[in-house]
Amino acid sequence: APGRPPTPKPPATHEFECPTLLFPQSIFGSITTTKIAHIATSPTACHSVAITTDGMAFGWGRNETGQLGLGYTSAVVPLPTQLSIPGEEGEITFVAAGVGKYHTILVGSNGIAYASGGNFCGQLGINNGGVKQIEKFRKCAVMGQVVGDSGGGEDEDDVNVKIVQVSCGEEVSALLCSSGHLYTTGSSEHGLLGNGETGEYIITAGRLGYANCAKFTRRSIFVQSEADATAAAGGTTAVGGGVDSSGKVKCVPLEDGGQISLASISCGKNHFVAVEAATTSGTDVPRVFTWGSGDYGCLGHGIQADEYYPRLVGALRGPMFASNHPVDAVAGSNCSLVRTKNGHVYYVGKHRQVGEATMRFTLIDALANNSHNVVAIGAGSATVFCSTKAGVTVSWGMGSHGELGYGTGENKSSAKPKFVNVLDSCLVSAVACGMGHTLFLISNEDAEDAKALKKVPKVEKDDIAQFVEQIKGKKSDAGADEPAKKKQKSKKK
Repeated sequence: APGRPPTPKPPATHEFECPTLLFPQSIFGSITTTKIAHIATSPTACHSVAITTDGMAFGWGRNETGQLGLGYTSAVVPLPTQLSIPGEEGEITFVAAGVGKYHTILVGSNGIAYASGGNFCGQLGINNGGVKQIEKFRKCAVMGQVVGDSGGGEDEDDVNVKIVQVSCGEEVSALLCSSGHLYTTGSSEHGLLGNGETGEYIITAGRLGYANCAKFTRRSIFVQSEADATAAAGGTTAVGGGVDSSGKVKCVPLEDGGQISLASISCGKNHFVAVEAATTSGTDVPRVFTWGSGDYGCLGHGIQADEYYPRLVGALRGPMFASNHPVDAVAGSNCSLVRTKNGHVYYVGKHRQVGEATMRFTLIDALANNSHNVVAIGAGSATVFCSTKAGVTVSWGMGSHGELGYGTGENKSSAKPKFVNVLDSCLVSAVACGMGHTLFLISNEDAEDAKALKKVPKVEKDDIAQFVEQIKGKKSDAGADEPAKKKQKSKKK
């Protein structure tokens, strides 16, 4: 427009509209000869983490709050970069990772969790809510966890509460220890902490605050609706029973809440879904619990209401699940998926902008009716993925950046499960869905796997060298936050 300076053009983006192997030689192949064992991102996150079988962690993507723990902030880290704990470089290996919108948590093989990034609601769990951001990984504070000082350092044998799993939401985090106990920290809005309250209070007119938590604290109260408890005891609920005067469902604590051991946990934007571990005897059917925001019915209780305690999902109980019990689950921004022993998938909530929400867990019959045995599931901000034992991957939802994986020239959305053709015959063992992107962990164990992988395109560092230089140039022009030493060197020049 006349009188206005021209708007600088942003650097060209690289949108992979079908699954693409990331730097198999130039990064992962040159630094380590081992394979990727774990991938992590989340529905609200624009950064990702991958962990190799020998415990090396790599991170890439947005880093404006130091969420990659590299010691500085920047708009983006375009290439997978090795992550480490300050003072322990090369000493600590990793087994799991969780990614939130502004933060990252790594779990070491020593059973200790480390966090970096934004701490606006205490989601880092470093026991200091006054620190709003850290740019290097710092040890998390876990209630009851004691690190021994027997001279062996932070060895896994010296940790009494060994952390093995982590999942992060937008401003909340959860850990599971080796005993399956649940620990949460961060925002208490929507009841995300699972402690029975939000602690809501008025800061100023039109502005609310919440009783957030800055330390990972164990949550051992699990509840079920009064109606489910009555039904389990063989009784019947009176008409109008099970609801209080405000219309909220009455819940009662489970007697065995303190002994419940969880096998998996997943956090969406503002809700959790967790699956109980199977007993060694196999007599008890693992239960599913959900809590947090109930928007679009994503908690699976048939209503749009928040739950402040982990609540049993009654719809996933009964004779139907006795021999086909739940084994794991994932949470999208506003939906939840549960996978069973026989590879069936149940869906609840909503992940597309159009259409009605599914208010109760419903079998995805397009897969079950065609004898598909699903082994991996994923849910993002607006996408859902299912991968089967036979090497078939399907997706549906909205994917404006190609994250549905259909390929160039194909539709960017689908109302029903649609084949991801590039992954045909590829055995996908894990799917992680982020904001505008999707990660796949693909098997490469034998000749059949290698043959299937040959048709999957790949990208190396040289292929995107110009893009990386544009990103660096943009950061330099904008004065982005690089490490202080690098700034000083550039000034001397």
